[in-house]
Amino acid sequence: MKRVISIIVSVMFLMNILIAPTAHAERTPIDVAKENHQTIQKQFDPKSAYVTTEQGQILYDYHGTRNIDPASTAKLMTIYLILEDIKQGDAHLSDKVKITPTYEQMSQLPNLTTFPLKNKQTYTVDQLLKQAMLESSNAATLVLAHHVDGDISKFTDRMNHKAKQLGMHHTHFTNPSGANNQLIHQFISKAYKSETTSQSTAQDMAILSQAILKKYPEVLNYSKLETDKQYGKTLKNTNLSLPHGPDALKIVNADGLKTGTSENGYNLVLTAKQKELRINTVVMNVQPYPNEAAKHARQKLANALTEEAFKNYEYRKVISKGEHEIDGKTYEVKKDLYDLVPKDKAKYDLKIIEDEQLKVDYPRKFLKGYHAPSVEVEPVTHWGTLVLGALVMIGGVILLTAIIYIIVKRRR
Repeated sequence: MKRVISIIVSVMFLMNILIAPTAHAERTPIDVAKENHQTIQKQFDPKSAYVTTEQGQILYDYHGTRNIDPASTAKLMTIYLILEDIKQGDAHLSDKVKITPTYEQMSQLPNLTTFPLKNKQTYTVDQLLKQAMLESSNAATLVLAHHVDGDISKFTDRMNHKAKQLGMHHTHFTNPSGANNQLIHQFISKAYKSETTSQSTAQDMAILSQAILKKYPEVLNYSKLETDKQYGKTLKNTNLSLPHGPDALKIVNADGLKTGTSENGYNLVLTAKQKELRINTVVMNVQPYPNEAAKHARQKLANALTEEAFKNYEYRKVISKGEHEIDGKTYEVKKDLYDLVPKDKAKYDLKIIEDEQLKVDYPRKFLKGYHAPSVEVEPVTHWGTLVLGALVMIGGVILLTAIIYIIVKRRR
């Protein structure tokens, strides 16, 4: 008997080994790209990827909480804070910033120079934002941070405080640019000298992209720019997924948001809108670096994940205000219900909650602080129908009574 039990246990163990990989297999971004007719080498699979909607719904999560180096996508937090200062009146787009010898040195650091700044030149905050967004200028972000707070360490503290406020609990910034502190040399934030790269996750970067687009949609005025000209020099956007990018890399509806590059790989926070649906896609740490094919794979993977979302989902009016029959009962829907739904109508239902609320029902997840929308409903009682029904019933009783009376009378 013991031998039989031992054999059974062994067989079950072997079956578990054979079945488990299949049962827990996940679609990688490379798999998604392949299903959407994009052939990308497996070596370019990112460390993590995340796809959300403007409404905070999570459509795809590939190691979303895995620790990554955000590189220049960290600049989104710097830009968030600058736009916040502008909204509060603490800074203005027209503010003029004079380039000092120190600022000039910042723009000339090896491995960091993207747009050179010259001593005694003057740039507006608006121009520096364009340098940060288009050319991913590290110097521009450091200059902006110093301009608004007078101290890079203080500004970096603000970045980390804001990250906590937004719920980016796995994020820690070490400077306003996202570059490795070892590359910034003498311009390292004093309080962060012992640290190197910023740390985050794809999920946290998705939270940041949601926040900046919701609170400061004007960021798109910068992120969708293909080029800009300053002091006779042309700035070019590093996001090749924009509509005027190379044919093999562009996506028609893209209008942002930010690229990032470091020795840990290539990153992209991409946003695109089709009709009423905005999709935000985060692809992190595509390796190897440096590698032109890996850099292009970053764009292709983000495009494929975004296009799959557009292919499978739509944001629309699900039900109109007024009377509707749902689950065999009549309800008055108090207002139109708009929601994100699968294009395949068989994949979702309408659900009444305690005769008070109506929502769309299908398996889904949301970022913290977001949830599925619902509208108020009220059961409808049609009194005319009830009265007619009652009269029919009474008439039936009278007729039955008359028939019984006639039958009884004849028998007598």
